Amino acid sequence: MLELFNIPYLLTTYGYAGIFAIVFLESGIFFALPGDSLLFTAGLLASTTYLKLYILIPLIFISTFLGGIAGYYIGVHIHRLRKYAFFQKILKEEHINKAHDFFIKYGKTAIIFSRFVPIVRTFTPIVAGVVRMDYKNFLKYSFFSTLVYDRNIVWLFFRTNFSTDERLYELGNYSCSSHLTFTCSSRNDKK
Repeated sequence: MLELFNIPYLLTTYGYAGIFAIVFLESGIFFALPGDSLLFTAGLLASTTYLKLYILIPLIFISTFLGGIAGYYIGVHIHRLRKYAFFQKILKEEHINKAHDFFIKYGKTAIIFSRFVPIVRTFTPIVAGVVRMDYKNFLKYSFFSTLVYDRNIVWLFFRTNFSTDERLYELGNYSCSSHLTFTCSSRNDKK
């Protein structure tokens, strides 16, 4: 299970398919994946010719955009889970109404800026689907935010041009430990 957080292992073992799968899932379905760390490391690897930038940027764009769309459709159909007690507590009508009002007022901005915030980017498409945000607006603003964020993050780390395996290994260990630290500290704050 911890191999999911070992980014150099993921990239060298699964390559482009692993990048696509993790970014897709992290963009609208499952938040506890190393999406940003993976983008950083993929950008670095593209600078060392292990990955090709002209494949990487469109691949990440497509996986992020499709992940957001999948999250939206999960939100559209999640009301079917109300028959279970756990989801009745989460999917209360008052919460949905508040979220609907929020998306009426700030939906476009939320879609754009959520792309830049880990965890929030996973849940925003789902909530947009739950409240039935206008699908064309969702697609338009999701497309824009995905284009700006993913391309710039990968390009930024491509331009840093780390070229030694040691530095890449250290970066992978750092990104893995920082992701686990964030997850553990978030759990401790709730106690």
